[in-house]
Amino acid sequence: MQLTKLKLQNFRCFKQKELALDAPIILIEGDNGSGKTSILEALHFLCYLRSFRTHLPRELINFDDDNFFIQAEFCDNDATKNELSVGFQNKKRSVKFNQRAVTSYKELIDHFRIVTLCEDDLQLIKGAPNERRSFIDQFIFLHDPTIITALRTYRNILSNRNALLQQPSTKDMYELWTKQLWEKTVEIQTKRIEHLDLLEKEMRDLCTEFFGSEYSIKLEYNQKKSSEMSLGSFLSEHEQLNHDEHRMRRSLFGAHLDDFAIIFQHKKSRTYASRGQQKLLVLLLKIAEIKILARLKGPSIFLLDDFMTDFDKPRLERFINLLQSLDCQLIFTTPLQGCPLDQLLKNEHKTIVV
Repeated sequence: MQLTKLKLQNFRCFKQKELALDAPIILIEGDNGSGKTSILEALHFLCYLRSFRTHLPRELINFDDDNFFIQAEFCDNDATKNELSVGFQNKKRSVKFNQRAVTSYKELIDHFRIVTLCEDDLQLIKGAPNERRSFIDQFIFLHDPTIITALRTYRNILSNRNALLQQPSTKDMYELWTKQLWEKTVEIQTKRIEHLDLLEKEMRDLCTEFFGSEYSIKLEYNQKKSSEMSLGSFLSEHEQLNHDEHRMRRSLFGAHLDDFAIIFQHKKSRTYASRGQQKLLVLLLKIAEIKILARLKGPSIFLLDDFMTDFDKPRLERFINLLQSLDCQLIFTTPLQGCPLDQLLKNEHKTIVV
């Protein structure tokens, strides 16, 4: 899959903008505030129907307008030409693939997959647990969109169960909602652990291939309360749970409380890894995601927003060689000055200045 053209209307700082993205590697250069990140944001929105910078679509609209429109042209692996567009107006979103309305996330992801890497992704190490849960759920979504249904069902069960805990309830009602939450928790946890195992193996293979035995990496899934047992055993082990949850008036177990840690050199990277090492880990995590998706679904498009500027030249050169070995289109943003990406890119590439 490779992009060939992007059109923007009333999106962020762009009133009208058309870009030819017809190369396997695109380097977008520009000063701060020129709109480099907004271009990647538009591509990200086409895939996920949300931004990586804001949860409010109205903030993406250009000043003094009431709508925005994004359209991308791209080719499948068999060179079939496709068109994907998203419009937003009056708080309503319209998504079309080849001029036909898209009615499901699965239909969208089957044709168009984006992996994005930006400075904020350091929150995968430094941030709150919800950052890491969102990452792993999004990764699962890219090749198994049914996770969306499972998560929606889970949230509904959690909401109903929490409402039950706001007031006195019978043992039967408590156990009914506990059973539903436990079963859906096991389903989601199983998917998350399976996909973390895939990522961990891929990250280890990448380290061995490109860095020798220099680094030790482990992805460790942490459950608030273990559900790796039968429901009866779970309830027996947590006899105090009913009392505690009614006292706290909320659910004290479940997939919404889980987390995972990136263990680097046998220690938690959040505490012990330097900033440079944390950037290395996040980069490897995203590259692992790209490689796994290529095997499971086919090539994706990899967006890298000003992420390569802090590495020294020898390490940057190693990373660029690694990125150029991937079977995907690469789109970088970088400042006009201070980053030698243009000189290090050996494969065919195109530079766009905004």
